[in-house]
Amino acid sequence: MVKTVFWILTIALQATALPAWTQSTPYPSRPVRLVVPFPPGGSTDVMARLVAQKLTERWGRAIVVENKPGGGTLIGTDFVAKASADGYTALFTAGGAIAVLPHTHKKLPYDPFKDFIHVVQVCDLPFLLVVHPSVKAKSLNDLLIFARANPGRLTYASAGQGGPGHLIGEMLKAAAGVDLTHIAYKGAGPATNDLLGGQVDTMFTALAGALPYIKAGRLRALGVTGAHRSPGLPDVPTIAEAGVKDFEYTGNNGFSIPRATPPAIAAKLNADIRAVVAMPDVAKNMIAQGMEPRTGTSDEYTTLLRKEWEKNKNLIERIGFKAE
Repeated sequence: MVKTVFWILTIALQATALPAWTQSTPYPSRPVRLVVPFPPGGSTDVMARLVAQKLTERWGRAIVVENKPGGGTLIGTDFVAKASADGYTALFTAGGAIAVLPHTHKKLPYDPFKDFIHVVQVCDLPFLLVVHPSVKAKSLNDLLIFARANPGRLTYASAGQGGPGHLIGEMLKAAAGVDLTHIAYKGAGPATNDLLGGQVDTMFTALAGALPYIKAGRLRALGVTGAHRSPGLPDVPTIAEAGVKDFEYTGNNGFSIPRATPPAIAAKLNADIRAVVAMPDVAKNMIAQGMEPRTGTSDEYTTLLRKEWEKNKNLIERIGFKAE
């Protein structure tokens, strides 16, 4: 009996002592894994690696970027949702994984809000309406005039059914009263290749990926989907400026961690990532990649994602897209 009481007391003391030891251990005390739900080499991957490098320098601990593409960002996002909530696995969050996929999939393996702390936004991702040079339109108004006179003749590519490029195209059709034919591809790469080859006429695409082709004269930019002009393409008007009233659609990237992660770790990540994004060379690099630096509190990022969740829900219902 005495031995039993002794062991119970010993275990109890160890259990109460463990949190105090954990809290006194500096974070991070070992390498942190940053999961990017995209293949290597894209603009989002480039930005994630830049932020990871700056955090590594700031902390003196390695931030190891691990690419887990697939499922339209679902695979990498779900991996982090189920990771240990100790601050050593983080997600370079794609806004679409939180605000779009819940409406295009009948059942997700993660809950976009219950399973995560959305720590901090890093950037806005405006999209760009581009056309192949064979399309005679020099402006969005030219394109819309032609589309109205030739219903269904103009084609627009997207990286897949229910993705941002598809949703923005349907937004334009509804807002401008035009009929465009949607061509869905399995990824942005094949869609862009066919646009460059002239097999499709137009596309809403991430600004970063289109910039080299615009500069080379292989694509023509007609409008930006954000609320204001992009610093990377200051001469290109917004879709709203070009005549489609109140038109706006912007993606985002940020950092998210498993929900049960200690608040002190979430707070440190927020403060240090905000400091990194504020660095002039980081901001300059983001703009060069077609992104717009953004930071804020965890609550602000979560509120933004919830607003985007609701916006996409309404949009997807309006266009009649069926979840798969």
